[in-house]
Amino acid sequence: MLPLFPRHHAHQTVYADAQHSLDRTAFMRAAHALAQRLPSQTHCLNLCDDRLFFMLGFCAALLRGQCTLLPASRTESSLADIARRHPRITALCDDPEAFTGLSCLHLDASLLLATPQLTDEGIPPATLAAELYTSGSTGAPQAHRKTWDMLVQGAQQLAAELNFGGTLLGSVPSQHMFGLESTILLPMQAGLTLAGSCPLLPQDIHTAMQRLPSPLWWATTPLHLRACVQSGLRFPKLAGIVCATQTLAPDLARAAEACFQAPLHEIYGCTEAGAIATRRPAQGVEWRPLPDWDMTRRGEHIWISGTRSPQAFCLPDHIELLPDGRFLLQGRHASLIKVGGKRMHLDALNQILLSVPGVEDGVFFQPAEGGRLTALVVAADPNPAALTAALRKQLDPVFLPRPIHWVSSLPRNAVGKLPLHALQHLVDELSR
Repeated sequence: MLPLFPRHHAHQTVYADAQHSLDRTAFMRAAHALAQRLPSQTHCLNLCDDRLFFMLGFCAALLRGQCTLLPASRTESSLADIARRHPRITALCDDPEAFTGLSCLHLDASLLLATPQLTDEGIPPATLAAELYTSGSTGAPQAHRKTWDMLVQGAQQLAAELNFGGTLLGSVPSQHMFGLESTILLPMQAGLTLAGSCPLLPQDIHTAMQRLPSPLWWATTPLHLRACVQSGLRFPKLAGIVCATQTLAPDLARAAEACFQAPLHEIYGCTEAGAIATRRPAQGVEWRPLPDWDMTRRGEHIWISGTRSPQAFCLPDHIELLPDGRFLLQGRHASLIKVGGKRMHLDALNQILLSVPGVEDGVFFQPAEGGRLTALVVAADPNPAALTAALRKQLDPVFLPRPIHWVSSLPRNAVGKLPLHALQHLVDELSR
């Protein structure tokens, strides 16, 4: 049996915000109270935004032996698809008016007043704990199941790799694999206090950090890092930063370490496996695999296996294995394009585009049928000539984008990724 919280963190403050501060006993009382209210079913759908209610819902489902469904998006079509596959599903919500067409169980502060009898027998390791969905950035979202043992091992590996302590603030939703590992499972397994808010804008992140005690860790994405660095705000000193979801440019990593006066650790992972490797990009580009993964080459592809996966599977990226066991990440197989007989990864093109002064956000796009590259760019002061000149210094002429579309924003999801269907729709609209 694996407990929800390791017993050596017995005096842990599990959660804290402006209204509540919950120690281990108070949290477990609320989780047991919610577990008793869950309908009898095999799965539940956790759509809570508030960290406290998400964690309570996740733990309550484990106590009832139910699998938590975590969709990649909350579009009507995504939720309708889940409802078709699970007709009797109940959604856990902290906003009772946010979702229509779903049977919802509303979670509120009354849970914190409950005093049920507590049991601490732990959770069977093989319990199906979560079903997560890929982001859809390279195609249709795919579902992946995780047992409680897989999730605990992943959090324990991260906790052993990095010297965590104190409070953790998250700027990534808990429904994402990185968000689940970093903002829910890591605090549970490493004895951290989870901060209640999920700030996304630089000013909100700054305010939240000012209010939280030290030492403070921050779990975030390159999208939010870039926005904070460019904001010019003076942020408090952090104990450390963990970042994932997109490859981080070394220049941005160094700027972020200077901005927050803290080491920045990047995590390489995927929904299929969770966290796979870490690096500190301000100091080097090589990745170090977590010790519970084995990596082997089969032709052009890298396969990994370990105790967190029931079987070996192929990673979606071009990877160069180094003699010392580390590796270099060169881009997704799906992002490798060929123009004029020359090859390059869209990931690399995007990093070059984002490095141009004045570019706030941007992405290269190539139509499915091939053809000329297009760039979509967000900038306060669009300057096509200056952008083209800057790109020409770093790119072969065949990779210069034509046309360049200047847009107010890109259709990024909550973790900063660009779902392929949303990007294709935007390009189609701009082309018309």
